[in-house]
Amino acid sequence: MLVLDGAVGDVGETTIIRRSRFVATLARVESEDDVVALRERVDAAGANHVCWAYVLGSGPHQKTRSSDDGEPAGTAGPPILAALVGREVVNAAVVVVRWFGGVKLGAGGLIRAYGGAASAVLDVAPLREAVPSSVIRLRVPVDDAGRIATDLHAFTTVRSVDYGPCAVEFVVEAASDVQNRVRDHVPVGHIRRRRDRRRLRTVGVRRSPTPGPVLGVADTMNFG
Repeated sequence: MLVLDGAVGDVGETTIIRRSRFVATLARVESEDDVVALRERVDAAGANHVCWAYVLGSGPHQKTRSSDDGEPAGTAGPPILAALVGREVVNAAVVVVRWFGGVKLGAGGLIRAYGGAASAVLDVAPLREAVPSSVIRLRVPVDDAGRIATDLHAFTTVRSVDYGPCAVEFVVEAASDVQNRVRDHVPVGHIRRRRDRRRLRTVGVRRSPTPGPVLGVADTMNFG
């Protein structure tokens, strides 16, 4: 599976087919709200159609949707989605804006045009192999929080910190190869529950502070 390098922001590509202009924009998304935000920031002034598709997550938890936005059913959104699925790109959305050039393309032509526009932006996008990681929740005594926070910032992505009167709760994202280092901080008797949950992460890419779509159930660790 592949993901877009989130550090680069949105990626755009323009194609002209029989005088119609198709502008495809690819973005990394972690939720349906991110998809809505992408559609709102895409420049579609004067456009005839704003069609889109997205893939969130993977495996049995994967969610996909697409929209033809007024084009004949199945001729715009599904070809865009097929391009994403065919490349195994996940946690990504593509919006294709069309400015009609006066020449009708027919159903087959529209399918090729929208699918081709999506493929064109994927061709130029910096895609990376996705690696599994887990979202881990740790609750630690206040007296230990400073020491543990230093280590967590060194080898995980700290997504949130919640300070309570007696304990501090960290939510971190850790790649598979460093999860044991996180668990080294937890006395065996203080792990109240641990469930396998996995999501997609790209090494070196800053994560959103809002948890996104996941592939399983997050590990939850509590310090006593």
